[in-house]
Amino acid sequence: MLQQLLVSLEGKQLKLGDLLAALKDQGPFFMLTILSVPFLQPVALPGVSTPFGILIAMLSLGILGSREVAIPRRVHAFQMPPKGVRVLFRGAIALFRKLERWSRPRYDRLLESQRLRVLHAVLMLVTGILLLLPLPIPFSNSLPAYVIFFISLGYLLRDGLMIPLSYAFFVLTAVYFALIAFLGIEGMKLLFSQLI
Repeated sequence: MLQQLLVSLEGKQLKLGDLLAALKDQGPFFMLTILSVPFLQPVALPGVSTPFGILIAMLSLGILGSREVAIPRRVHAFQMPPKGVRVLFRGAIALFRKLERWSRPRYDRLLESQRLRVLHAVLMLVTGILLLLPLPIPFSNSLPAYVIFFISLGYLLRDGLMIPLSYAFFVLTAVYFALIAFLGIEGMKLLFSQLI
């Protein structure tokens, strides 16, 4: 399905609302998985992270309240360049192909519990808010994105093994952002310059 979407959208100036309309039938977890893919790399994407972060937070709110949440018009109107569309879908297709080889339905308890579903929605909401912060430092996008990616993918593939992975990344995210709050952006840049 992703391959077909890529062919139909190839070379087009795509609005985020168009992408949402194309993915809507697949459900919020599918959309969350796709929206988190561009941020799985360590390099920050300040121009894109804010609208995507808002959208992820809104979708997570919808899961939390078991209802559809209205997406702001400005987010709907956000235009994705053709290259961005290509990178987004090719990245998602490559990831799904790799994951399909070893993923299978398991550990249903981590997915079927309503209390855990609420917890997972809260984790995605928090990390979606962190993702929308335009921080120009490495891993400020990728760590929150991995939390969203593994939770949504766990529900999508019915694979509960993804949930502990998301928890581990949430702990890393919390520690990392606590470090940012303590050192500041300039302090983090200085730390990375010394490490590299």
